[in-house]
Amino acid sequence: MQVTEIMEPVTNNWLQPNQTLYEAIKTMRETKWLEFSVHGMVVLENGEKLVGIVSIKDIIRAVVPSYLLNNLGSFSWDGLLQSRAKKVRELKVADIMSKSIITIKPDHLVIECADLMIAKQLQRLPVVDEDGKVQGIVHIRDVYLAITNYICGEEEE
Repeated sequence: MQVTEIMEPVTNNWLQPNQTLYEAIKTMRETKWLEFSVHGMVVLENGEKLVGIVSIKDIIRAVVPSYLLNNLGSFSWDGLLQSRAKKVRELKVADIMSKSIITIKPDHLVIECADLMIAKQLQRLPVVDEDGKVQGIVHIRDVYLAITNYICGEEEE
């Protein structure tokens, strides 16, 4: 089975670097794949060039920056979350996205995709063609469903 058979096509399901964090969150909340909410989306410049990925972890990091983690004992949680959330809502996607992107080709095997995701501890992989154009995205859930379908005898004959 090839990656192209399990990937989510990237049609209108992507973010732009100049979108605000607020707009990105709304887009991610409204986007579904296989009836599941997505937890990360590719970021395309001009709707074509892959420049990053935004995940729910990136969003959480924007609200709770690493410098707070070691000093949380000196803060009161009362109002801290609300205050930080208000401050970051106008951040740009480009400010929080992961820019180091690992990709996979559509004709690669799902088992290769699984191996790469495990080795690199990835939750999603953009699928790009030979010209570097984004064709889709594979979520770890897609790999899991493909593998468990074989285990449960639900693979296509």
